[in-house]
Amino acid sequence: MGNFGKASALKEEMTPMLAFIAVLSSCGAWTFGWDNAWWGGIMGNAYFGSRFGDLTTTTAGVTTTALSATQQSVGTGLGTAGIMVGCMIAGQIAHWGGRKLCFYCVALISLIGVLIQVTSGIGGGRFYQMAVGKLVVGASIGIASIAVPLYQAECAPAPIRGALVNTYVTVQALGSWMAYCCLYTLVNESGQRVWIIPICIQMLAPILMVAFGWLLPESPRYLIEKGRLEDARESLLRLRRGKRGYTPDEDLAALEQAHEESISAHGQAKWSDCFRGSDLKRTLIVLGIQCLQQGQGIGFMSQYLVVFFLQIGFTQVYLILVIVGALLVVLTSVGFFTQDFIGRRMLLMIGALFQGAALMSVGGITKAFPVLTDSQRNACVGLIFVWLIAFTQSWTNIPWTVSAELPSNRLRDKTLTIGAWGGYGVGLIITFVNPYMQDAQFGNLGGGVGFVYGAISFVSVAFVYFFMPELKGITLETVDAMFDAGIPPRKMGTHPMRFERAAHADHGEVQATGAHDVTAKEADEHDEKV
Repeated sequence: MGNFGKASALKEEMTPMLAFIAVLSSCGAWTFGWDNAWWGGIMGNAYFGSRFGDLTTTTAGVTTTALSATQQSVGTGLGTAGIMVGCMIAGQIAHWGGRKLCFYCVALISLIGVLIQVTSGIGGGRFYQMAVGKLVVGASIGIASIAVPLYQAECAPAPIRGALVNTYVTVQALGSWMAYCCLYTLVNESGQRVWIIPICIQMLAPILMVAFGWLLPESPRYLIEKGRLEDARESLLRLRRGKRGYTPDEDLAALEQAHEESISAHGQAKWSDCFRGSDLKRTLIVLGIQCLQQGQGIGFMSQYLVVFFLQIGFTQVYLILVIVGALLVVLTSVGFFTQDFIGRRMLLMIGALFQGAALMSVGGITKAFPVLTDSQRNACVGLIFVWLIAFTQSWTNIPWTVSAELPSNRLRDKTLTIGAWGGYGVGLIITFVNPYMQDAQFGNLGGGVGFVYGAISFVSVAFVYFFMPELKGITLETVDAMFDAGIPPRKMGTHPMRFERAAHADHGEVQATGAHDVTAKEADEHDEKV
């Protein structure tokens, strides 16, 4: 059965080019992590609030100015709205111009957004110019959210597909941690450098992409879709160079055959096809997993954690964020091994259980004790760490892997776009509503928001159990075959078609197989036995 599910698969299948594309294509993810972290951290900075805020309060004769709940909501929400815009156009760019073109678009749009942001402090603090800059940067992040997992999944050998896509979220976590470190060094500053330095550092990732993006090979599946067979062969050779004994001819023929069979059976891909036949089921699963990822509190953790810590009485907030960021990088890196060894379903269900329990407990503590003691505050921080540990091992990375591998080959860019757009739509609602839920002048929930996000985590457990298939180690073409055969998603992890396909992939290459190897009748007979 080759390297499917083996702990050694990463070592045996990874090549220098695969490692290179995993890192460089994730530049947009680094921008995502940095943007979330610097904005979430700067909202608690006193000097930034005095220059850009419109909420004035007087305590013990001392007047301070800070960002109002509306400004927090608009600044964060416009960034998420920008991501949704980017998601909407990413699929079209990826389909007509290729996956590589998406990366150059990410770099260019990101640079424009950074320039808008960094000039917002000239001649005074113009908050809404800053927010527009976040909108533009968000658009670049939205394109990256579609293009990067799509590209990585299409280039990866099936045994390490989860590991390669995990690079996206690991680089994102690295970006967040670096931003936290930057903010920590500036916490006591009182000049424009408080926001200018973190904004300008965002230019690093797009500059790297512009400088080295030409070295990336195009996705072989995209090239076959466009009829560029010789280019696809060269792409496969570059991707797998270093794999002993590898020749691309068998993979090229199999991928070409799978594409021809798909066109013969379904015709040219249209957006409406995402809502027909077995593709409707796949679209709904991708949409569900993306929405549930956002609904479990990721927006709260990435954007409003500083506000929450300040509300419960912590003063060393930025030090805590540096520790949290370092922990996230280390824990997210574990996903290079766990997804392809343990599998997707089990990790998602266990992670959601721990996340739900942690945030429910935070909600209970903060609502039961309006004035927290030191031990109670420490307990809340400890529970936040539990949530982060659980999230990094499950819902940080796996939803992107599943969303990239579950759609049919001909609709992959479109289905992923729909799922990501829906997920960020949920995130947009959360970013607009969360400040009002927490703020004492409005919902006054404070840490009680944990009840809301915790409940969604428990719903997520049921969704994964009943609707999400286990796709560990299955080629993308085998996923097509299993859905076309009408196999229920929950049974795909143990269905004989899965193991027959794995046996054919004896060397772990990027392979394609037709649906005829296991007939629909055999599939039905298996389902009756299960």
